[in-house]
Amino acid sequence: MHDILRRHLSNVHSQEVEEPVVLIDKNDVKGIWVPIISDILGREIERGTLLVGLYDPAAHWLSFGLTLASALLKNGYVVNVTTTSTPPDRIRRMMTRVVPELTETEVANRFTISDVYTWQTGRKSNEADTADSLSLARASIDFGTKWLRDSMPNYDFVVTDNFSPFLRYNEERVFTQWLDKIVPHLREMKGVRIWSFIKRVHSDALYAVLESLADGIIELDYRETNGNMEHLLRVKSMKGTIHPTDWRRLRLNTSGFMEHPT
Repeated sequence: MHDILRRHLSNVHSQEVEEPVVLIDKNDVKGIWVPIISDILGREIERGTLLVGLYDPAAHWLSFGLTLASALLKNGYVVNVTTTSTPPDRIRRMMTRVVPELTETEVANRFTISDVYTWQTGRKSNEADTADSLSLARASIDFGTKWLRDSMPNYDFVVTDNFSPFLRYNEERVFTQWLDKIVPHLREMKGVRIWSFIKRVHSDALYAVLESLADGIIELDYRETNGNMEHLLRVKSMKGTIHPTDWRRLRLNTSGFMEHPT
């Protein structure tokens, strides 16, 4: 949903020829070294992996997500940031602090912002990739495999600023049914995806579904330690692997991005 709504809606009214989707090459097992997460795991993350990020409401998840996105973009990957809670211009301002050539990457279609935020303000988005609703019913999405394969962009990495707003416009049952249908097909795609949700605002049942469907769970907390607030990250789960599960301290630098002190 997050990075495909606009492409589907526009295709309903046009006869444009879409570029073919690049699926995982079964002969290429090389994954992606995702900063901080791979540093903790000590290995790359396989392509086709869906991670769920659960974060404290006060935690700087946007800074964390853009830290990963900017590093991968600088390393030559094709990156998407999907926003439901952050103005696209703010994302660009932050990214430009560490990727001065951001405009060039957008022109080259190596960086895209999927804007699911602007319609909530009542204005028209200027982004190439946008949606005008968070309601799955209103979007009239066809969940068929062919639609998903034809419409999914060829991203190496996708991160969301906050997927929780979808639950304001959709019943949990409808949302989880959508997840049940889309997640198996996401694993055929070439990218690593991180969909983020705020902690403690949804039902226990929804969090259980998310943990069940995801290939891994990343947690970002914001806690007081010795009178100071600290960001703490852990890989709660990475299915099929043995990995550290301890909390790691992150540091926010002067550019507003996260660092993992070694």
